[in-house]
Amino acid sequence: MGAATYSDSDVEAMADTLATLVAGGKTLQGAQSALAYAPAELVHAARVFYEKRLNLIKEIPDPGFLANVQQKVGFWYSGPRHDDVVWPTLKARLLEELPEAAVSGVDAASSKVIGLGSPPGKESINTRGLVLGYVQSGKTTNFMSVVAKAADVGYRLIIVLTGTTENLRTQTQDRINDYLIQPCNSIWNPLTSVDMDFSQTTSADAILSNTSMRSIAVVKKNPARLRRLRNWIKTASATTRQSCPILIIDDEADQASIDVGTRRQSTINALIRDLLANPKAAYIAYTATPFANLLIDPSVEQDLYPRDFIVDLPRPDNYFGAERIFGQLEGESSEYSVDDGLDVVRLIPEFEVDDVRPPTNKTALGGWAPEVPDAMGTAIRWFLLATAARRIRSGKVSHSSMLIHTSMLAAAHEKTAEAVVDYLEDIRGALVNEAPSAFDAFRDLWESEAGRVQAGTFGNQALAFDDLMPGLLETARAAKVIVDNYQSNDRLVYHKENPQTVIVIGGNTLSRGLTLEGLTSSYFVRASSAYDTLLQMGRWFGYRVGYEDLIRIWMSAELKSWFLMLSIVEAEIREEIQVYEAEGKTPAELPVKIRTHPQMSVTSAAKMRSAVKAQVSYSGRRVQTIMFNEYDAEWLNANIAATKDFFSRLISQGHSETELEAARRGFRDVSADDVLAFLDSYNIHDAAKSIDKDAIRRYVERERAEGDLKNWDVVLMEPLSGTGELDLGLNEKVRLMRRKKMYIPSDDGTANLKAIASTSDRVADLDVGLEFIRKSLNIKSTDKVSDRQLLQFRQLRQTGRRGLLCVYPIAKESDPDLVSGTVPIENRRAPLVAAADLIGLCFMFPESRNPRSVVDYVAAKVDADYLEALDEELDAADKLDEEKAASDELVKA
Repeated sequence: MGAATYSDSDVEAMADTLATLVAGGKTLQGAQSALAYAPAELVHAARVFYEKRLNLIKEIPDPGFLANVQQKVGFWYSGPRHDDVVWPTLKARLLEELPEAAVSGVDAASSKVIGLGSPPGKESINTRGLVLGYVQSGKTTNFMSVVAKAADVGYRLIIVLTGTTENLRTQTQDRINDYLIQPCNSIWNPLTSVDMDFSQTTSADAILSNTSMRSIAVVKKNPARLRRLRNWIKTASATTRQSCPILIIDDEADQASIDVGTRRQSTINALIRDLLANPKAAYIAYTATPFANLLIDPSVEQDLYPRDFIVDLPRPDNYFGAERIFGQLEGESSEYSVDDGLDVVRLIPEFEVDDVRPPTNKTALGGWAPEVPDAMGTAIRWFLLATAARRIRSGKVSHSSMLIHTSMLAAAHEKTAEAVVDYLEDIRGALVNEAPSAFDAFRDLWESEAGRVQAGTFGNQALAFDDLMPGLLETARAAKVIVDNYQSNDRLVYHKENPQTVIVIGGNTLSRGLTLEGLTSSYFVRASSAYDTLLQMGRWFGYRVGYEDLIRIWMSAELKSWFLMLSIVEAEIREEIQVYEAEGKTPAELPVKIRTHPQMSVTSAAKMRSAVKAQVSYSGRRVQTIMFNEYDAEWLNANIAATKDFFSRLISQGHSETELEAARRGFRDVSADDVLAFLDSYNIHDAAKSIDKDAIRRYVERERAEGDLKNWDVVLMEPLSGTGELDLGLNEKVRLMRRKKMYIPSDDGTANLKAIASTSDRVADLDVGLEFIRKSLNIKSTDKVSDRQLLQFRQLRQTGRRGLLCVYPIAKESDPDLVSGTVPIENRRAPLVAAADLIGLCFMFPESRNPRSVVDYVAAKVDADYLEALDEELDAADKLDEEKAASDELVKA
């Protein structure tokens, strides 16, 4: 009798039995041997079926992942089985709400995460993994899918850590109840509820020894709750704990979980590690901002570094992220214009920032009486207009939110809310009385903003102000103001049957994970002590289908520049993960690169209140001068003179400006000493974070000692045509390129060009075009060539590791069309009107042969008065939760 005589359902059922045995800790061969009682042909056919299903999991191109060698040898999880309960139920629910392709993506990604973990039947489990998503991008859906599959496969206790705030815990608990627990309530034993975080309950032995039940706890990262959870698990017998597989999902994993030296975070980190000290405990971190997670020392085995795997979820379609809003760093080549993102950011004047930012002194805070200044008032009026427009487009009332975020201090929120409530009342009164000035202000705002971001760009219905007028008063009447912080009683709740039109004022409770439904208008001025925290505060990231053109963000010029820089760092970290995946490396090899990223100096500067020592590597990096003192003729002319002297010195040594094999003018095999001497004489802007003269010198000298970076090519990046000319001591004057500056008003006259280099400049000294490179690297003609690919091509083409210095001569007056006023000045770019022509530099480094080639530098100092002291408020929040935990236990008793 052959295997073909067995039905497909028989084979699949036997394959599921194999999968169950593998999940129980057996090898595949051991599982097959354990089925010796069954017909050999059936078992063989089942194994073939199982392996085919397993390969489907292995070969899914997205998401990308890094994994240690053992995981790469072969996953144990072959995907959902026909007798699973929780995942099929969840999948059916998701298919009602999401496109089939999106659900397939969630299915694939969650299966990948489960397969990279450990089989629940394994004798010992000590998994550490990280899933990297995007802010407000559906991470909760992904980890709920992982929880569903973990429950189906045999994990018995599932703990979901949800950040540090009760409203985020409640929101997560509510979703888990709705999507996981209630549809399959016969197998779930919930240890927490919407109203109650974890408190000690019935015997842990009785619950955790029940093999047919799945227990789940949704818990804040709060000492009181984590301590109770740890102690409760410890009350179970050693036998029970040895046989109970535990899965910990750490949402917002870069917040509070990591020991950064503060008393509170050290306590929380230690309590999480206590939970993971159980015999069979897997830990999967979820975050959109992995900076802190990837800076954990991977050599500390019991800490939380994701040593086993890192999964990078793909960016979803229709997702509004940092790049969509703040634009790309650079174009592929100088012939392509750079996407500066959507024109949705509005700048708050510095004097207004000072007005709305509360004093840090408690005594002064008591007497502080804020008002609603102009930009905040505009943001509120826009919120009402955008909400009215959404109602007309959709034909229904949906959740619509505005965020006001000026401080982390709870006392400041109440005072700001009082001013906003009064302002709303004034608007309602003016609309009721049909005051012409009120309608004129709304009309002018709508017509101005609707013209700057066209509805038709997204296929949305264009509306005239007259269309909005009938519903504007109704919208204003529906709007209410809610303060959401650890002290507030009227918390933010979105009920499906009761759509909210709400202006939310808060701090920490709004800055992590919490979804603000229908967010259209954001007013954001507060300072953060860490860039990763800042990115998380971007609640405007997410899905905005049907109202993409209505999103607006008011922020200070400084915050805009910070977000722009941070979006660059985030994108490069994701690229590093993808590169490491392609090269077959493991998570253990990643932190060195992240820790020594030049732009991480920005993060360190923001985190530290005093100068600190850090490390940086320029291996494979490009660093460029993008900030200039626009109105300082002496400063700018000094750079022209330094460049002219540099070129003259090279010519006097026998170099020729035509030495390169490329069509551009430049010099070949310039000594590192000459390059470093030029750098010493060149003025770098005081605010430049990524280019440090001393660090570059010491890095070059260290590489030179190993035989690399002895020689450099120097390229003059002239445009093909141009009217301006500059004498730099060459045979002919050089043509000047034109660069616009970012519209970021600066009191010190700083012009930020965002980028002067294009991606293709990495090979500016080689006589090759992008199409030739695409063919050489087998890249599709429609795909963009990345800097990483150009670096790979360069190292294949050139022997030895030489540096490349590109020199950019930039006209002092760029884009006369902008000067004439034909384009709105705030449309992300403004004219450059400098006191003299600019000389920009870009240093391009090859990959170092020593991956740990780093040098020390000193991070910048941040004024301590600029940052808010929150320790007292966090301690007060913890005290309140300790009291509530004790109260909850009395209620249960």
